[in-house]
Amino acid sequence: MKRNIMKDTILLTIIQMSLDGLGLLLNAFMTRQLGTESMGVLTLTGSFFRLAAMTASGNVFLCASRFISEELGKQERNPKKVLAYCLLVSLVLSILVSGIIILFAPWCSMHFLKSEDLTAPIRLMALSLPFITITACLKGYCNACCKTAICAISDAIDFLIHTALTAGAVWFITPVTHAGLCYMTALCTIGSTAVSLVFLLFAIPFCKAEKTGTVSISLKNYIKLAIPVMAGSALTSLLSSANDALVPITLQQSGNSSAQALSQFGIFEAIVIPVLFFPSTLLVSLSGILVTETARETASCNKIRITYMTEKVIRQTIVFAVFITMLLLLFGDEIGELLGGGVTAGKTIILIAPVVPFIYLEIILESIIKGIGAQAFSSLNYLAEYVVRISCVLIFIPILGFYGIVLSYYASNLFGNISRLITVIKRTGIEFSVIKMLGIPIFSAVLSAQFIILVFHVIHIQPNAHIISIIIFSILSCVIYLIIQKELFHLHMQANPVIKNKI
Repeated sequence: MKRNIMKDTILLTIIQMSLDGLGLLLNAFMTRQLGTESMGVLTLTGSFFRLAAMTASGNVFLCASRFISEELGKQERNPKKVLAYCLLVSLVLSILVSGIIILFAPWCSMHFLKSEDLTAPIRLMALSLPFITITACLKGYCNACCKTAICAISDAIDFLIHTALTAGAVWFITPVTHAGLCYMTALCTIGSTAVSLVFLLFAIPFCKAEKTGTVSISLKNYIKLAIPVMAGSALTSLLSSANDALVPITLQQSGNSSAQALSQFGIFEAIVIPVLFFPSTLLVSLSGILVTETARETASCNKIRITYMTEKVIRQTIVFAVFITMLLLLFGDEIGELLGGGVTAGKTIILIAPVVPFIYLEIILESIIKGIGAQAFSSLNYLAEYVVRISCVLIFIPILGFYGIVLSYYASNLFGNISRLITVIKRTGIEFSVIKMLGIPIFSAVLSAQFIILVFHVIHIQPNAHIISIIIFSILSCVIYLIIQKELFHLHMQANPVIKNKI
């Protein structure tokens, strides 16, 4: 079963970028309607829901994508049997987790979300976990079967329904209490998941995965292989949620009131992080495909293909990330103001911009690591990365205040992603040329930006005067950037024929 990686990536990117753009607009609208403090509460609520959903499903989307892809890469296969394993194990896990959450909802309400009024909405959310799990499993099956359009439409339906319900609730009801915000999140999630699940149930018959013999693994072996994936995902979600819960607490220790702490946390999570990650939509789309492709090539023992594909996507990711970093450094202030985050959001975007290449590399490197079966390293690396991040949160936010969050992002991303890159280089055998991978993109970005700034200066236009000039500057500099880096890359390859031949 062959897949057109470029075609699938473009399709997913167009859809996902549209959805992420709407998400940014929704965040800006909600920030203005509800205030930054309420956005902080919503972020904490969303973090808890994501932790519960990931733990309940055991990251079944990744399990289904990877193990069904591996099954499809074998001569004797029964992919639908592997799908049955995924559904059985994840459903048992989700029902168990749902029961635990319902039982301990009062404790979760008080100790995680810091409000005794949230017991009922937490229990409501717990009831939706089995349906979220089934939806994720079916999406993973479609992804493994190379039915990218089905996954994209499912994501679009989920997002659009969730956005419409959330915007409607904010506009017409305007929930102001913590309980009201939590109820809104739970009900909107249930509604969007239900519609997405119905669509997937109708779409599954279009996913053709032929049975050619007996299944290659037993249920026992599937569980043994899936446990590291499930444990790693649950650990990552737990550490991420713990980090989110600690940030408002440590902000209060730096001298802020509870409202100020939630407000600053809301600005960071609702404005700064979405802005940094919005351009990475292309990489997120590609990452889901990379998991299945590397898993299939690994099962087929096609190391040459893995090496070629890995080196190509890493270089293209760096080329893309360096250009985005340049734009964020130039226009971070304007973007922060435009989205309602004010001066704080703008300055923070500029401060974190240099770490964007590491953030974007993580998306791609993690997909490759999971695809080649190095899940144990992934889990340990995430553990070490979050230890670094949480340590910085506990040490530096009480001293530096809001900008301690920035320091924690630098420390954890540099540590975690350098480790990932070294591991991928060793496992896939790629050659990492500093000039080719870093020098050419950085030089091209600086040269293209300076050239367009000079042109704007000659015609008496300020690049950051208004949104139209920013867009025009970005498009022109992108064209110049791509031309310069492409020509320099070809010159470098001609000067290094040994490297060229190996590629």
